Amino acid sequence: MPPVLAHMARRHRGVLLRVGEVRSSGLIVSYLIGSDEPPSVAVHASCRAGAGWAELTLPQAVQLVDQLGSLLTQAAGPEEGGHGRQ
Repeated sequence: MPPVLAHMARRHRGVLLRVGEVRSSGLIVSYLIGSDEPPSVAVHASCRAGAGWAELTLPQAVQLVDQLGSLLTQAAGPEEGGHGRQ
């Protein structure tokens, strides 16, 4: 579960989405926050070294998704006709 923070009192939409296991290397939790203001996406990450969190606007969340997609493409390796990793 994410830590109890000031924004937790606001109404959340949907379910918590989790990646990872609490007892292994770490856990990432994300969820949508609804309030009187525009909605935002909260992301909490924890590992053995500590924990951190961010509350992202929807455009920031889109940028994060795009960047993660790019990293996954790079990690998969060069495609046929590609130029390799940089």
